[in-house]
Amino acid sequence: MIFKEKIFTGKNGTHYTLRSPRPEDAEQMIGYLKRTAMETEYGISYPEEMDFSIQEEMDFITKYAEDPGSLMISVFEGETLVGSASLTCVLNKQKTRHRASFGVALLKSVWGQGLGYEIVSGLTAFSREAGYEQIELEVVSSNTPAINLYKKLGFSVYGERPRSFRLKDGNYSDELLMVLALK
Repeated sequence: MIFKEKIFTGKNGTHYTLRSPRPEDAEQMIGYLKRTAMETEYGISYPEEMDFSIQEEMDFITKYAEDPGSLMISVFEGETLVGSASLTCVLNKQKTRHRASFGVALLKSVWGQGLGYEIVSGLTAFSREAGYEQIELEVVSSNTPAINLYKKLGFSVYGERPRSFRLKDGNYSDELLMVLALK
């Protein structure tokens, strides 16, 4: 599905454009994904593990745009990609197609501007329109700002996955499992 372009003014007065990424954004998307992976330990991958081609990213973007049950929202500051989120069906089977899951990441330079709230609100509205009955997510238990945001939007914790990530330094991160009932 394509997200209708929207201009959002951050808390610092900066204007951001929220829209679905286009295939021509693929190269910038790869760089952005690597940068977010370098900036925090909250993501699932390290930058060196992101070895997909521009064509593979273009195909991924196109797949999301064509799928009526999926949505990608990217955030641009001018022409620079600073954030992105994607939502899709957990598993497109009769027993599970009522459930959606999503992931979101923002460059550190735009944290605290209200973009997370804006993106997750957009994903939630889309989920309702698409007929999903619940949205699920996983978040590193030390990511307090994200957890607080999700709780503010009505998500609740239903479980914890201990030692979910093993970091390069040998330490582990736990994940919280959160859900928002839409029906």
